[in-house]
Amino acid sequence: MTNQKGVTFVGMIMIAAMIIFVVIIGIRLIPAYIEYATIVNHLREIARSSDARGASVRDIQTMFGKRAQIDDIKSVDARDVEVEKEGESVILRAVYSTKISLMGNVSACIDFQASSE
Repeated sequence: MTNQKGVTFVGMIMIAAMIIFVVIIGIRLIPAYIEYATIVNHLREIARSSDARGASVRDIQTMFGKRAQIDDIKSVDARDVEVEKEGESVILRAVYSTKISLMGNVSACIDFQASSE
């Protein structure tokens, strides 16, 4: 008599359920990371622009606010952008959290630290 090898039907269903669960969570989290990448991109573009070097903090925040409005960024407001000037260079930072509903009453809270550096 030989021993059978392989995965049982129940084992296959369990593996498929775990894979589907991970994919669903990934699909829910991807938009938050795309928005984070957009925020970082805008912070870098503003910090590198020649307009930001001579601008006031409020003007720089307004620049970010206009870009955020165009790209429909909801997680960070223009007032949340911290501006630090070091000589000729400008460093922009935004620290924020995003709460994402996964399933039912289960949510994920992700903390982001976007910077122009």
